[in-house]
Amino acid sequence: MTPLLNIMRALADPTRLRITLLIRQLELSVSEVVQILGQSQPRVSRHIKILDEAGIAERRREGAWVFLRPGPMLAHPAIEPLFSLPGTEDSKPVLRDLARLEEVRSARTAMAAAWFDAHAAEWDRIRSLHIAEAEVESAMRTILEETPLGRVLDIGTGTGRMIELFAKGADRFVALDNSVEMLRLARAKLAGLPDAASVQAHTEIVLGDFNGLPFPDAGFDTILFHQVLHYAQHPERAIAEAARVLVPGGRLMVVDFASHDLEELRSVHAHARLGFSDESIARAFAAAGLVAGRTETLAGGTLAVKIWLGQRGQTASESPRLRPPLLRNVA
Repeated sequence: MTPLLNIMRALADPTRLRITLLIRQLELSVSEVVQILGQSQPRVSRHIKILDEAGIAERRREGAWVFLRPGPMLAHPAIEPLFSLPGTEDSKPVLRDLARLEEVRSARTAMAAAWFDAHAAEWDRIRSLHIAEAEVESAMRTILEETPLGRVLDIGTGTGRMIELFAKGADRFVALDNSVEMLRLARAKLAGLPDAASVQAHTEIVLGDFNGLPFPDAGFDTILFHQVLHYAQHPERAIAEAARVLVPGGRLMVVDFASHDLEELRSVHAHARLGFSDESIARAFAAAGLVAGRTETLAGGTLAVKIWLGQRGQTASESPRLRPPLLRNVA
């Protein structure tokens, strides 16, 4: 049977069509699909299996959860026009599904808000020690937007702030974290974006560890370590592993604290490293085959925030992307 016939057979069932319409809007867990459709999990799972086999949906395991997102065949040029036909998205069952989908979005947002409320004092304490996040993010934008982002990997995505900032401008955006709880927060962030459906089309949220990235070699153009490397017991290994999945000429950005002596961040907040010196990052870059480029220092509190940029596989003289090292202090 041809792929197109498989697709048409899969979409011929009303329940499978409803599931497809839902995942076009938002990546959903199987339990959320069950909740929205009001059907039993075994029945929904059978429908999902057919959609998966037809390439319309993809199942992705994240700990004990299974998530569903659009599959590659859903982008088939013969299929896309079907979803704009009159009556496709305004039938009573579909309208009811979309209303329940909004309830799922709201539940995710509420979960994220509760988490932030519970951790607000802890986060505010750390944020009070350094320059405003807006200044750091502005500096990141200035550097990264000098060239196209291409395929982006955000290592240690946490609450998903980098999704919010950079996913829209990327060809593909992968947000990775080793915490299921953090990925739920990132997913809530994605669901709350004004253009969530279009961003989701090229955004993946993945469970994984920076010591062993679940990706083949040379798959990303831009890689971010935003305030995560200080949790690494062996940061040089994490950088080397990131360099492995970076294309030749690709960029790796590390945003973290400069070296400091605030032991509280180690004892209370589980930081494995009390910041980094320029020399330590330069050594890690060189060992990983990265050419050190720009270095920026954003001062303005007890802790200075640093931005280090490296590029794989080219010398500074060969690379038009990287300017000579630049030191900028923001008081």
